[in-house]
Amino acid sequence: MNFKKYLIALTASAVLVSCSSDDDSGTPAVSQAFDNGTFVLNEGNSNVSSASVTFIADDGTVQQDIYNTVNPGKPGLGSYLQSMFFTDDLAFIISGSANKVTVVNRHTFEFVANVDTNFSSPRYGVVANGKAYITNYADFNIGNDDFLTVINLTDYSTSKIPLNNWSEKITEENGKLYIFNGFYGNGTSVTVFNPTNNSVENTIALGDSPNSFDEEDGILYVLGDSKLIKINLGTNSVTSAINLPENLQGSAHLTVEDNKIYFTNGTSVYSMALNATAAPAAPLFSYTSTSPYGGMYGFNVEDDKIYVAEGGDFASDSEVYTYSLTGTLLNTYEAGVGPNGFYFN
Repeated sequence: MNFKKYLIALTASAVLVSCSSDDDSGTPAVSQAFDNGTFVLNEGNSNVSSASVTFIADDGTVQQDIYNTVNPGKPGLGSYLQSMFFTDDLAFIISGSANKVTVVNRHTFEFVANVDTNFSSPRYGVVANGKAYITNYADFNIGNDDFLTVINLTDYSTSKIPLNNWSEKITEENGKLYIFNGFYGNGTSVTVFNPTNNSVENTIALGDSPNSFDEEDGILYVLGDSKLIKINLGTNSVTSAINLPENLQGSAHLTVEDNKIYFTNGTSVYSMALNATAAPAAPLFSYTSTSPYGGMYGFNVEDDKIYVAEGGDFASDSEVYTYSLTGTLLNTYEAGVGPNGFYFN
């Protein structure tokens, strides 16, 4: 269930007519070419042509570099792809180095729009109230210059909203946006933002720097550098926290699936019950990475499968793996350069 709420925001379909759209005749016919499968986002490197998107169909068929295959001659994705997020019919692909978002039809991957104004190191996004909200770091060393870019999905015009706090991952819950104020140990809170009037409503203190999260049954599970924290979304308050032992500090990639919490530490995967009161003592499984700095570069859990991305050397194509929920390797798939995330369609 990792990031489903903010990566697949269930909003009304956006109108695909824009001054920055390539199609004046309206929305292209939907062929469903990329339904029923998984998008793998390949980060790439400083070479602008190195980033890409791989599609793994549910039947195991793999298609590489689907954006450029479907859209020859259209604006490129840019490099250092950071993340993707969705509406019912659109996919938004964020390039951190190009300071832009490429909008495509999520079913066909056909180009819709190139949005490249009011960004500075964009990170993650979500859709609410007919608009896309995207976090920006601006200067990586300063927290109070971070901001939201707001994209109007009728014409793809943009505006900026200052946050005066670190801004990283973002999700929509109960009509509010939750912005995680954590970046490599900096920032120890969650900002509650109202997209109706575009204002900050509240800040939830965590006492730890958040790096990943997921929601289940009105509870936001937040993984910090040294704690696993539960936030009640009805009251926007912390209800409990589990201190992580020293060997699990710095864990990442929290996701909730079928009433279990999954997270990673190094190249190991851990799981625990939602109502557990202590961190797990042993990993579910571990794998051997050959990457000096890209082991467990991406992670997710969906439909009784655990997905692991191996970053590789960030110069050549790498691999992604699927495992059973007990840690048995099921499949190995070729991906692009630096695969960093899985998005289910």
